[in-house]
Amino acid sequence: MSFFCKYALIFFCTFSSCIYSQNITVIGIGRLGLPFALCLEKTGYNVLGVDLCPDYISSVNAKTFSSLEPGINELLQASRHFKATTSFKEGIDFSDLYFIVVPTNSIPGLETYDHTILSKVLEEIDSYNVSNKYIVISSTIFPGYIRSVSDSLFNNCHNVTISYNPEFIAQGNIVHGMLNPDLVLIGEGSVEAGEILSDIHQKLCTNTPYIARMSIDSAEITKLALNCFVTSKIAFSNLIGDIADETPGADKHAILSAIGKDPRVGSKYLLPGYGFGGPCFPRDNRALGNYAMLKGISPLIFEATDQANNRHTIYMAEKLLEKNQDEYLFEDVCFKPNCPVPIIEASQKLEIARILAKAGKRVIIKDSRDVILQVKEKYSDLFEYVID
Repeated sequence: MSFFCKYALIFFCTFSSCIYSQNITVIGIGRLGLPFALCLEKTGYNVLGVDLCPDYISSVNAKTFSSLEPGINELLQASRHFKATTSFKEGIDFSDLYFIVVPTNSIPGLETYDHTILSKVLEEIDSYNVSNKYIVISSTIFPGYIRSVSDSLFNNCHNVTISYNPEFIAQGNIVHGMLNPDLVLIGEGSVEAGEILSDIHQKLCTNTPYIARMSIDSAEITKLALNCFVTSKIAFSNLIGDIADETPGADKHAILSAIGKDPRVGSKYLLPGYGFGGPCFPRDNRALGNYAMLKGISPLIFEATDQANNRHTIYMAEKLLEKNQDEYLFEDVCFKPNCPVPIIEASQKLEIARILAKAGKRVIIKDSRDVILQVKEKYSDLFEYVID
């Protein structure tokens, strides 16, 4: 399956008084698109999934597709009002509201996002000369992107608005995150678009999240800023933990637990442990720092967060080296503990293992076959491997 097929998605919606006449098309039904489409179907919408990969579409329609992401397989098997197609035109005709969530990976060295696929999708929509449509981007984007594309795209369209409605989800917990968000962020291209998006999420969510409606520019910054605050909190927690570890009689868990009881702070992510990693936190922290510099603002906090995160990883590796063991065993090496999907991107545990191996130590990685394959691909024979 191609990278686009795994990660890209576009949602299209129309609305009427009868719940099953509300059609939603999801183009790019991959890692994020498929769970969102199935959650919408579960809510009561007719959902059309669109993707570029015929084999993938066939497996989804036949319900033979299987995912390690919790909840996906059950939702797919239970779905009755969901189908998939390779026709972009069919998706365009199916709906009046287009949600777009395609890959916007980091560009190495530039600390920004690659909007290539997203821009191509927008150009494709424009080529159909659509009218009276709502376009909603749900990909993580660099602040200012929507304003720039609004000025350069949609020359062939009439009465089309662009909004921003990104998801706040965690890999390995996507379905739960979509159905039970703490926050729904809506950068509305128009008041009417904001009302439509708010209505969708009120129907979709099983809880009652805070729905933050604001300008597009505010929402683009908010998406990155929230993740940056979380990374700062993680880095702070580990810094306090390192200080406590070097202080006889101090208990880092007791310290951070007490701090978290203050409502000004809160206990979420206030735990000592490995540094932050994964596909979102590191890149969002650097991207917002880059945007700040472009605006003439020194990103001191974001830079300090990155430096503290890296230094904590080195500190943990040094502590292990001090033990001078014959061998070191690392298990559960994904970017976060107990992650059901094999994602090792920016795994701090693997970085510590790399430091130990480069220091001449024997390092053994023990994990599932899928994870081991990824680690081998990245690190080759640097480690010894045991399939759990």
